[in-house]
Amino acid sequence: MDQGVIESMKPRYRKQLLSKLLFEGDDDEEQTACSIVQFWKVLTLKDRVHIIKEAWESVTEHTLKRSWRKLAPYLCVSDDGGSVTVTQLRGLLKQIQRLWKLRRG
Repeated sequence: MDQGVIESMKPRYRKQLLSKLLFEGDDDEEQTACSIVQFWKVLTLKDRVHIIKEAWESVTEHTLKRSWRKLAPYLCVSDDGGSVTVTQLRGLLKQIQRLWKLRRG
C-alpha cells in the first residue's frame, strides 16, 4: 500500500525542498552557488519535517484510496463518504490473515 503513497509523496517533497531553496536564494550567480552550499548546511531536521508535512498534506485522497484498493481490492467502499463498519474491517483482516498464511506456506 505504501508504495503508491510514497511514489506520490517523494516528488512533492522534492518540489517543496527546491522551492525553499530557490525562494531563499540570491539573484547573483556567484552568491547563489555559495548559498546552495550554505542552504544544505543550515537545513535542519525541523525544516525537513516541515517540508515532509507539507508534502504529505498535498497527497490527494484519490491516491490514498487507490493505494488501499491495491491492498484490498475486494473491499467495497460505500458512497456515504467512505465509511466502513467494524464488522467489515474484521472480515477484511481475517481474509488478509488467511491470504498471508497461504503465501507463507
